[in-house]
Amino acid sequence: MSNDEMIGLKTAERTARGKRVNQARRKGLVPGVVYGPNFEQVLVEVDARELRQVLIAAGGTQIVELQFDDGRAEPTLVRDVQRNPMRGDVLHIDFYRVNLNEPVVNDVPIIIVGEAPLMVSGEAIANQLLTVMSVEALPMEIPQQIEVDVSGMNEFGQVYTIADLVLPENVRAVTEGDEAIVKLDYAVTQVEEEEDELDDLLIEESAEVEVITARSEEEEE
Repeated sequence: MSNDEMIGLKTAERTARGKRVNQARRKGLVPGVVYGPNFEQVLVEVDARELRQVLIAAGGTQIVELQFDDGRAEPTLVRDVQRNPMRGDVLHIDFYRVNLNEPVVNDVPIIIVGEAPLMVSGEAIANQLLTVMSVEALPMEIPQQIEVDVSGMNEFGQVYTIADLVLPENVRAVTEGDEAIVKLDYAVTQVEEEEDELDDLLIEESAEVEVITARSEEEEE
């Protein structure tokens, strides 16, 4: 699925720097920067609540159109989001300005869909080894996600690679073709996990008994 339309975000050029940036944050504004090839870097600020909704809708694959007070509109991709590690609030954001007529390289999430017969029977699990891949496409044709259907996998140890993907038209994989995305592994049953935990417990108890016995022998001497 590619992008059908851009998501608008009201934006203002930012003059605040240093300590004044924190004052702007307390007013509900998030500082950011817009950069890109053949584009002079611009410092910006956006409303925190509006930005939150835009990030949910756009992720890192859909075009965000920054709409300035003077009527300018810049198509961008979200490239970096810095958050408060405790509260999760956005502290700073980077927008990458794109040319809608030129291909761009961007990361796209990989989603596993379907179930292999061995998964249905409970004998196997799909072990996802890669969650993101890089693609090259026109900005408006970047897929929102890449789906990997594992229903056709039928052997233990079978691996699905980048080269096995059937990508949308005009989308090229940048990630190496031999990179493994998902592997069909033997399922570890709950009984086996409980047996392993019991074995570990018996080993620990055995070690404690040996230590106590050794101390008793020393005391008798």
